[in-house]
Amino acid sequence: MMNKEKSLKFSFADGLFASVMMGFTLNYVTPFALVLGASSFQIGLLNAIPQLFSSFIQLKSADIVEKVKGRVRFITIGVFCQALSWIVISVLHFVFKTNAPAIYIALLTFNTLSGALVYPAWLSLMSDTVEKDVYGKYFAMRGKVMGFVNVGSNLAAGLFLAAMTQNIYIAFFLLFFIAGVFRMFSAHFLSKMEDIPQEIVPEKSFTYFDFLSRFPKGNFIKFTLYVAGINFATFLSGPFVSVYMLKELKYSYSLYTWILTISTLAGLLTLPLWGKLADKVGNVKIMKVCAIFLPVVPLLWVYSGNWIYILVINIFAVHFWNGFNLCVLNFIFDAASPAVRTRCIAYFNFTNGIALFFGALIGGVLVTKLPGLIHGSQILTVFVISGIARAIINIIALRSFKEVRQTDPIDESKLLLTVLGVASIFEFGQQIVGRRLRKNVQ
Repeated sequence: MMNKEKSLKFSFADGLFASVMMGFTLNYVTPFALVLGASSFQIGLLNAIPQLFSSFIQLKSADIVEKVKGRVRFITIGVFCQALSWIVISVLHFVFKTNAPAIYIALLTFNTLSGALVYPAWLSLMSDTVEKDVYGKYFAMRGKVMGFVNVGSNLAAGLFLAAMTQNIYIAFFLLFFIAGVFRMFSAHFLSKMEDIPQEIVPEKSFTYFDFLSRFPKGNFIKFTLYVAGINFATFLSGPFVSVYMLKELKYSYSLYTWILTISTLAGLLTLPLWGKLADKVGNVKIMKVCAIFLPVVPLLWVYSGNWIYILVINIFAVHFWNGFNLCVLNFIFDAASPAVRTRCIAYFNFTNGIALFFGALIGGVLVTKLPGLIHGSQILTVFVISGIARAIINIIALRSFKEVRQTDPIDESKLLLTVLGVASIFEFGQQIVGRRLRKNVQ
């Protein structure tokens, strides 16, 4: 039987190819829609509709995973379908001369569905493959390496688009086609992972409504609803960040790419800090500290459109979103036992997918209907609304859930200084002063 270490190597190879796919596509989904002539409302739909359909498929994903004979085969088929969809999207403009934005939304919905259907099974498989006491360390390490690959791919893609401005359709064709090919390699390595038998306890099966009914006392449902609320508030503005930079600030593809690349790279350098802190002091403490800063992020966009300033606030945002998202993932692994983990992940993803759908849909309506109250910009007005909404969610629900494992105690003010990088600087200064004092005494 294949050991877990070998299986993790295949998973790592899958992650490398998947990261290239993400680098070539994630930040260029909206720019491609703009090239196809999509309106602001269609941009909102582009982010909303795939989330809606993928959310409902999540409701059945746990049942499907329990019925299929192997998680690995199920995951591989879904990833292969996702790869094919990128190849079809790559030729979209050449095949469909009319209604391209609407067809693009449909294809991207299928793409998202393919990934969403298998994601709970992949998380469940990984949680059985990785040792529980090193979740934070492992996923931070994995995230860092995959992140660097993603950054390099994203940078190459952006510079390629900038160089191919006069042949932009050819450029997007090549990017998305290569992304599809790399995703196929990803499927190949996934198929080689060990298919660890999953623990299925029929009496522990429960419906989504059973899941919701646990709200008064259920720690995991409170956590789920809080994260969903933050995601709803974030997606009011999130889909329009690219639109704001490319259309309102008139950034070139190269400048747009450099800003995203440098901020992502800076975030990767601090990712190991989040993993170590989460393993030591707990995921909930880190989430709560990061959550304090999330409402500030969209408000900072209002001050200036200078590219250096935008770069700085993007670095700030990536740093805290990395900590938040890593701890959300780790908390799911900690809180859900193996017997119900796939189902809990599916219901968590469904709830958040619905929140993302309504956030993107309402954001799309607001950005077209609201007056430009902030510097004459409708998008900046929605950014402010998003920041206020995040703050309200924090006030209502941030303290509603608690940690589920034993952690080291830490003063909240010290933790805050640590994640801001101030504590390490202070400790370094103390060490220098201490050495000088000892030297003087000697």
